Amino acid sequence: MSMVKISTSERFFNAIELTGIIVMLFLAFVLQMVLHELPCPLCLLQRVGFLGVAFGFLLNLRFGLRPSHYAIVLISALFSSFVALRQVALHVVPGTGTYGDALFGLHLYTWCFIIGMLVVVVTTLMLGFDRQYQRPNRNNMRWRSLTHFLFIIVTLLAFANLTSVILECGIQQCPDNPITYKY
Repeated sequence: MSMVKISTSERFFNAIELTGIIVMLFLAFVLQMVLHELPCPLCLLQRVGFLGVAFGFLLNLRFGLRPSHYAIVLISALFSSFVALRQVALHVVPGTGTYGDALFGLHLYTWCFIIGMLVVVVTTLMLGFDRQYQRPNRNNMRWRSLTHFLFIIVTLLAFANLTSVILECGIQQCPDNPITYKY
């Protein structure tokens, strides 16, 4: 029986998508800390959804490419997109104002919707490559090291966001329009 040579293109795309999500979450956190733009409750829910997206990609990188991992990515990206769309709908009516500053002409919640939908489209296309599920899962040291590094980054981002939520809201419901930290 001949061994099938594993192409790393699907894993590479998973790593690229995961890196993009990490960069997005990191930038949101930097905006919060440096520019003092405290996230609203809907913004916090969008972050939770994108952390779920990151988790699904991490599962693919660590345990092999599986439809169930892609399902976690898709559900989480749809969740983030629906929450972002809800926020866009709140601010689409003239005179209702906006939340936060615009980045390249669009507010962060609009960017979250766009990125969430891009994740859905790209992940759906990735699901169509059947050969990725028939390959044996071989983790060489380079992939294993990269996966551990990305896992540490996602874990740190999750704990940093959890800490900032506790500082912002305490153990009660977050205010609709936060202007200061509670603690």
